[in-house]
Amino acid sequence: MQFSQIIEQHDLINSLIRIADNKRVSHAQLFYGEESSKGFAIALAYAQFLNCSNKLRFTSEENSLIIADSCGECPSCKKMSKLVHPDLHLIFPNTTTTKVESKNSSELFLKEFREFVLNNSGVIKLNEWYDFMNVGNKQGLINVRDANNIIKSLSIKSYEAEYKIVIIWCIEKLHDDAAPKLLKTLEEPYDNTLFLLITDDRENIMPTILSRTQLVKVPSIKNNTQAENKYLLLFIQWIRSCFAYRTNIADILKIVESDLVKLGREEQKNFLSFSTEVFQHSFLIKNGIDNNLLENTEANFKNNFPNYVTENNIEKIYKEIDKSILHIERNGNAKTIFLDLSIQLGFLLMNK
Repeated sequence: MQFSQIIEQHDLINSLIRIADNKRVSHAQLFYGEESSKGFAIALAYAQFLNCSNKLRFTSEENSLIIADSCGECPSCKKMSKLVHPDLHLIFPNTTTTKVESKNSSELFLKEFREFVLNNSGVIKLNEWYDFMNVGNKQGLINVRDANNIIKSLSIKSYEAEYKIVIIWCIEKLHDDAAPKLLKTLEEPYDNTLFLLITDDRENIMPTILSRTQLVKVPSIKNNTQAENKYLLLFIQWIRSCFAYRTNIADILKIVESDLVKLGREEQKNFLSFSTEVFQHSFLIKNGIDNNLLENTEANFKNNFPNYVTENNIEKIYKEIDKSILHIERNGNAKTIFLDLSIQLGFLLMNK
C-alpha cells in the first residue's frame, strides 16, 4: 500500500517520512486513534515505504500533499502490496472456527486476513473481521501461539528487506499469557526489526506494553481546522498557566473553571486527545523534525515550548493525559481532573 492511496492524514504521513529520512525510526511504535482514523492502513503504507528500494520524492512544484512515497514497482513494493513479503509478519485477533477447531493462531488465518485487508484497502474494523471469519458470538485474541510465532519468525535473518516488520493489529487483544513473551522481544529487539502496533482502544492496552513503545497519535479524520485552531489557542493559554503551578495556582483555576470545565465531556476528551497531538508534534520539533500543526502559532511558543518536551517526560505526559480521559469517561469531577492534570503537567515540563 502506498501513502498516496490514503485520503487525509497527510501531516502524520509527512512526519513519518521525515523520521525515516532522519534515521530516527523507533523499533516499537504504537499507532492509536479512532477506528475510522486509518491507523492500520498507515502502518501498512509505512512498512512498504521503509523497505522500498526506489523511494519517490516530490517537490513543491508538483503540488503533492505528501513529500515522498514508496515506488510501488520495485520487488519489495509488489510483495508488500499483496501482503506476501517474507519480511512482513501480520498478527491479529483470531479464534476457533469451523475451519480451525483448535490451536488457532494468526498464521492459520493469514490467507483470509490478506483477502479481508485487500478487499477493504487497508481500512479495517474488528467487527467486520469477525463477520468475515464467521465466528458468531466469539471474540478473538492474540494468543501465546501468536507470540511464539513472532519470536520464531524474528529469530531468522531477514530474507531480502532492510527491516523485518511485525504489524500487530488490535494489540489491546493481547492475551495475558502471551504478554511476557512479546514484552521480552520489545525489550531486547532483534537487529533491524520493527514492531508497528495498532489500536483504537488504547485505554485497554497493558501498561507494560505502552511503556515500551513510541506513541503515534493518528488524528480523527472528523477533526476540522476550525476546531483545531480553537483547541490550540486554549492549549497554549492552559499550558502556560501550568508552568506556574508552584507560584500561581489561581491562573490554572481560572482557566479550568472558565474554559475547560464548561466544555462538554466529549469535547473535553477531544481537547485532551488534541493536547496529546500537540505534545507529540512538539517532541518531533525537539528532535529536528518540523511539522505543520504549530506552524501558525506565535514564534515564541513554537520556538520555546518543544524544548520542554523530552525523552524523559513524553511518555509520562501521555500517561497523565490518558488517565484524565479515562476519569472523564467515568464521570469524574472535571474541575478536579483538570486541576490535578495541570499540576502534573507543570511538574513534568519544569523537571524535563
